[in-house]
Amino acid sequence: MSNRRWLPWRSAGDPSRRWLVLAWAVLIAYRVLRVFVGTERALSAIEMFLSRQFQKHTSAYLEERFGIVQDKPREAFDRIAENYRLRGERLFGPRFTYIEAVATDDQSHTHITKCLFNDFFRAHGAPEVVQIFCALDSVWVDELHKPRYGTRFLRPTTLAQGADACRFQFSRAATDQGV
Repeated sequence: MSNRRWLPWRSAGDPSRRWLVLAWAVLIAYRVLRVFVGTERALSAIEMFLSRQFQKHTSAYLEERFGIVQDKPREAFDRIAENYRLRGERLFGPRFTYIEAVATDDQSHTHITKCLFNDFFRAHGAPEVVQIFCALDSVWVDELHKPRYGTRFLRPTTLAQGADACRFQFSRAATDQGV
């Protein structure tokens, strides 16, 4: 058996299946925990656990998900602009739908109109759990907002909030921020 940890974005096989395994594990943990600690504390505990695990692998995720390498952080926006949809489809599978909405030299906006997590948790009567997966984005966003990357990110709407899409809006940060 390998010492390598299971990272959903790095595992072999059908990506939708990998993410469904994680979604089932989270749903089961949530249903058990909320009996003992209530809804809010259960959600918070699961989010904290997943965030901590994800933080340990943020650099690897940025490289695998976007093509951002640590020795060339100023290329982050260019890598996101060229890779967001394509790598998203490869890493997350067909249960996510990506629509490229804006593509300029300084902006790259993609709308996700179908999300495995949103669909899964709503179908299983736990739509409140989707917020955990939305919150995990803050791990890589916090890293990308460091000046060395020269990139900004906004997500003004999400499917979890009832919008018609999760709007992922990337922009090139002003060049006067330094490295």
